[in-house]
Amino acid sequence: MRTGLLSDTLYHMRYSRLRDQLRQARRQQALSQAALAARSGTSRVTIARLEAGSARDVRVGTVSRVGEALGLEVAAVPLGAEPVLERLLAREQERARRLDRRLAHAVLAARLLAARRPEARALIATARTAVDRWERERLCSCHYISRWRAILAGPVERVARSLLEPCEWTDALFQTTPWAFALERLGP
Repeated sequence: MRTGLLSDTLYHMRYSRLRDQLRQARRQQALSQAALAARSGTSRVTIARLEAGSARDVRVGTVSRVGEALGLEVAAVPLGAEPVLERLLAREQERARRLDRRLAHAVLAARLLAARRPEARALIATARTAVDRWERERLCSCHYISRWRAILAGPVERVARSLLEPCEWTDALFQTTPWAFALERLGP
């Protein structure tokens, strides 16, 4: 009896990720279990069992077809490798966020250059006001404040160029940016 309980626990630990990923992908695509079954050439009962974790002897081909119908790839991963893969995924997601922030600031630089001078100067003045507030209310370290002050000093062209030229602080500065008000208006 104890052996059965242990094997059930190991089974649920091992397959809970698969079950959760299948269910999450199906829901994200707004598919019913019946629609996924039709798309993958399986039965609705098979989909329900996969998602419930009760399909103990499911065929690899079945899992592969269901995954393929959801745009997922079934892969063999060494035991214990999940934390490594999760770290790699987290790093890749952070890299994507950094690139998105760089792109948003590049679009902002183009907007500053394309705007009429009074509008561009007003945007820069609003960003300077945000930095002043950071300093006054001690919301940021002096390193961010001094670097943003240097970027925001000077004519519009220099400010725009500073937003485009990467430096060792670029990613950190773009994460804590006085341009949040303007970036929100630009949209995704």
